[in-house]
Amino acid sequence: MPLSDDKKIGTRERINRDPDFRDAFLTEARNMYKKALQFNKNLDDEINRFEQILGAEPETYEFMEGELDEIDIFELILDSYDQQILEDEKNSSTIN
Repeated sequence: MPLSDDKKIGTRERINRDPDFRDAFLTEARNMYKKALQFNKNLDDEINRFEQILGAEPETYEFMEGELDEIDIFELILDSYDQQILEDEKNSSTIN
């Protein structure tokens, strides 16, 4: 489910002002990478950019025009993670 614009703004602001939240946000995303990449192998470049954005000092990363920000990339990771979980559940269920 896509995040609302208000939720994105609030999350982005918290990431920028709260280093502990920023670390937790990055840690949770890292926990999802492997599963997300199973579903969408094209996420590799976006994940690398996500790491660069969150590794930089808050509000210092220079975005190119039209480039996704950390919240948009996280949405892609989360969506791919969820899709792979569903795929795994589907594949592990048996029909008798």
